[in-house]
Amino acid sequence: MTAKALIISGYGLNCEEETAFAFEHVGFDPTIRHINDLIDAPEELNDVQALCIPGGFSYGDDTGSGNAFAQKMTLTLGETLRKFVERDTLTLGICNGCQIAANLGLAPALDNQYGIRQVALMHNASARYQCRWVDLNMPEKHSSPWLQGISTMHIPVAHGEGRFMMEDATLKSIQKNNQIALRYTKDRTPANGEFPYNPNGSTDDIAAITDPTGRILIMMPHPERGMFTWQRDDYALLKDKAARSGTPLPKQSDGMALFANAANYFGINAMKKAG
Repeated sequence: MTAKALIISGYGLNCEEETAFAFEHVGFDPTIRHINDLIDAPEELNDVQALCIPGGFSYGDDTGSGNAFAQKMTLTLGETLRKFVERDTLTLGICNGCQIAANLGLAPALDNQYGIRQVALMHNASARYQCRWVDLNMPEKHSSPWLQGISTMHIPVAHGEGRFMMEDATLKSIQKNNQIALRYTKDRTPANGEFPYNPNGSTDDIAAITDPTGRILIMMPHPERGMFTWQRDDYALLKDKAARSGTPLPKQSDGMALFANAANYFGINAMKKAG
């Protein structure tokens, strides 16, 4: 069995190729589709099980990260997206895709208010673009299909506007509803806003959130850039430790597990290409 994944491209999104590779690696049938082509044929989503808005710098971030792209999607695909997320589907927004999805109101969608923006991704507290590897953990009570069996992740960030901000009432609601999917950590304990462990000053160390169902995940870190062990910043150290202990070094790294979970959700033999 397989399932179809659609990865959106266009107007400055630039991570579609590696994201499509990740979906294909775990058994999906992925398609990269320019946003204009999807607008011309929105019915294509009727035959898709997973949708991803990947990273990049849509419209050069000129009107704020993700704002212009989200407006385009709202005006042309708003009803189509609503019907898509109502089905038993999975949706992933990564980095710029996270910003776009937040502006689209796909998450947190408190009280099932899809289409209404309830959180914002603001400029990093450092006022600098941050490109670095970070450590994340997942709250124990979270039940997103994307994150089953994942307790920690070591993957990179690369953004200038990744600071989750929201009203106090919204924060309390997503905390109560267990919609905080990933938090930045320091030595596996809360980063408490400390730079560089929390690279952007995000409220409550938030790196990712979901909608109430957990099927929509929006995250600032890049799982598609941490799919394999050789991509990691600590690869040389891990390789040396493995050689000294005589143990094999795993090929797959933390980011791939997220895509494998999506495959498992649809009954795909997710690790058929693992090695």
